[in-house]
Amino acid sequence: MNGRALWDQDGYSIYSASTTADAMAFMQTYATAELPVAKFTAGVDFSGFEPLTSTSSSGVWGAAVGSDKSVLGWFRDATSEPPNWVVSPKVSEQTVTITVPGTVANWRVDFYDTKTGTKILSSASVTRQGNTVTISLPDFQDDIAFKLYAQ
Repeated sequence: MNGRALWDQDGYSIYSASTTADAMAFMQTYATAELPVAKFTAGVDFSGFEPLTSTSSSGVWGAAVGSDKSVLGWFRDATSEPPNWVVSPKVSEQTVTITVPGTVANWRVDFYDTKTGTKILSSASVTRQGNTVTISLPDFQDDIAFKLYAQ
């Protein structure tokens, strides 16, 4: 998020637009594009976080980062690809399996609305199986984020 904001929207866009006015209009249009992500990550202690291995069912694509205490994930509709970015009306019955560090057996997962970054859509309990945790995603459109907490 930070690299994208600093390089593209706040930096490179000034030089790639045909005029300074075009660049400023572009940046003003997307001035709050990263706001839901900033709200979603506000207050998260990133100590010990690292990219985590995750696999997902064919309908979603995304990534997870975390530690032995908490995990953040953000997954999207796998059929929404450039150049058209067509979003399915509803993505259902998808799962994500994450290799989680540590030995904690029981986890709570909160699913977030990615338009706000703060609204919790639902919660569930999940249990480690070996070194992985499998999460059944609720129905969503476009993308979904979650926070996984060790219990």
